[in-house]
Amino acid sequence: MSDATALAEQVRAGETDATATVDEAIARCEQVNPTINAIVEPTFGAARGRAAELDAGGASTGLLAGVPIALKDLFCPAKGEPGYQGNRRLAELDYRYSETGAVARRLAEAGAISIGHSHSPELGGGQCPAAAETALYGPCRNPWNTDHTVLGSSGGAAAAVAAGIVRIAHASDGGGSIRIPASANGLVGLKPSRGRISSAPAGEGWGGGTTDGAVALTVRDAALALDVLAGAEPGDPYVPAHPAPAAGYVAEVGQHPGELRIGVSSTIPFEVTDPLCTQAAEAAAGLLDSLGHRVEQALPEPMASNDYMYDYVRIMRASATATLRSYESALGRPWTEDDVEPVAWINYQRGTKISGPDLLASRERLHQFTRQIVQWWNAEPGQGDGFDLLLTPTLGVVPPPVGYLVEGDERTLTKRLAKVTPYLPQFNVSGQPAISVPLGTPEGMSPEGLPIGVQLVAAPGREDVLLRVAAQMEQAAPWAHRCPPVHAVA
Repeated sequence: MSDATALAEQVRAGETDATATVDEAIARCEQVNPTINAIVEPTFGAARGRAAELDAGGASTGLLAGVPIALKDLFCPAKGEPGYQGNRRLAELDYRYSETGAVARRLAEAGAISIGHSHSPELGGGQCPAAAETALYGPCRNPWNTDHTVLGSSGGAAAAVAAGIVRIAHASDGGGSIRIPASANGLVGLKPSRGRISSAPAGEGWGGGTTDGAVALTVRDAALALDVLAGAEPGDPYVPAHPAPAAGYVAEVGQHPGELRIGVSSTIPFEVTDPLCTQAAEAAAGLLDSLGHRVEQALPEPMASNDYMYDYVRIMRASATATLRSYESALGRPWTEDDVEPVAWINYQRGTKISGPDLLASRERLHQFTRQIVQWWNAEPGQGDGFDLLLTPTLGVVPPPVGYLVEGDERTLTKRLAKVTPYLPQFNVSGQPAISVPLGTPEGMSPEGLPIGVQLVAAPGREDVLLRVAAQMEQAAPWAHRCPPVHAVA
């Protein structure tokens, strides 16, 4: 299957039209979605109507002209569409969004057409924020091995792209939720810098730790999505540390990055990393060395400890509680234990007990953590004594079996989640851009046939550096030709 960039080019050239691309995506969804459960709320009728409108208006010139996508079933409002967010009570109420957010609007303006909402955890947390497995919809299954999880939270989005339903999908990341399922499903997942993509009309999420983005088949598709989504909206609370390239991010793909200083850490002091994930990072380090970069064993000192998570979890819980309360007017009453999944209820109750001063103290400590960690990177690549990139495994484990992250008591599930994400939330806190890429080498797959990704992290605002190096890796060790056992053929 070609990528979203190629499909949009075909539509703009008149070689196909939006009606055909949407009909094909719907057929692919009907073929494989019963097996993987990636699209939980189809919007086929609206998609066909939108495609007909675009075709009636003549050839589309948008960057995503006629490209079918999926919107994540979590905090991505599109007026009139379901806003259930994996919660059974909101589904019973048939809760619908009353306005369209900047992300859904920009995607539509670029010519993309959503065919449905992708599986994600209940209200972003549920039993586990890194598992697209809910009481409402059941589990989303990995198209590479359906006994295993797609992880999350953008798990349905990643499964839909990996299985060939759509070629690119909206995703979001508050603690790794773009990068985690990208690694588990053999995709490219770019978490942009804080402030690069507006969350309008919402304010900041998780103290500025969340961002929207996409999961994609190729690096150029990840760059294309960033060109579509990047840009400020009136009232945004953050500005990226470095401006976007004048020619756009797609123009960075294929540009030589120069000789960069890259620090590599294939393990982390506070958590055991699966040897397969360590081997993948070491193989990626060897690849980057062969491409002419200066590769050294190194780790930013603040990453030696997981202490920052105490404060980030406090902010997550307070935010989750505030989010639940914001829906009480639609619910018509306060939430009860029977309305949400068990761990979500525990976190809701804990969130109600967090004081304002304690919350502000956590914010201050995380700002200090950010100042400490970003000192490790050069602001300008190739200049100064710091590093240009950090390379790590994306995940601490290979994707576990379905149910592993959602079945058990809260303490057990918290420990299991921590083993998945030791390398990820630091960069939500710091607001740095990070990308997970597959490896087109034997080290990029587990014995169970599951993909293993590696993560690259750049200085604040330097998505351009990430895209140049990721594209260099993609050219040297291609991955897009690989196809999971569950893949649409329509």
